[in-house]
Amino acid sequence: MRNLTRAEVALAPLPSAGGDAPLQSRITVHGQPTESRADGVVLEAAFQWRDFYLLFTTDDIPQEDLLHIALFDGQWQPLDAATLGGAYTTGSFSLIGVEGGNAVRFRFIGDTDWCVEILPTPGFRMPFVSDPKGVARPLGFSRHFVVRGDPQPQR
Repeated sequence: MRNLTRAEVALAPLPSAGGDAPLQSRITVHGQPTESRADGVVLEAAFQWRDFYLLFTTDDIPQEDLLHIALFDGQWQPLDAATLGGAYTTGSFSLIGVEGGNAVRFRFIGDTDWCVEILPTPGFRMPFVSDPKGVARPLGFSRHFVVRGDPQPQR
């Protein structure tokens, strides 16, 4: 797994859609805008594994920041996404490192070490029970990455 630089991948924030719509950005690759979008406005980290791209983004909202995790294919088409956090939770992304070639370990909320492991082929997912507390995903029965962590309640 290769950590991508800001010169290779960056975000260009889009105007807010207002209401409860998530903040979004257009993904730029080598300074050129793509048609792909990602939730969030701050690129915390970006990685390439095989023909996959894994992005970690945040909303830049103090006291209620969410971490968005998105996986794209080699043409920057979205494959999978998850959001970590919740109302009134505070988080600050801190990269710990790459593990085993296809996993990233980091800290965000719940005084917890989190891990995202990219799967070589899509795996089965049971909605609402397959992910740790604090992780939200779009409804579906497959996943391209696994999120692991055991968050402790915030005080």
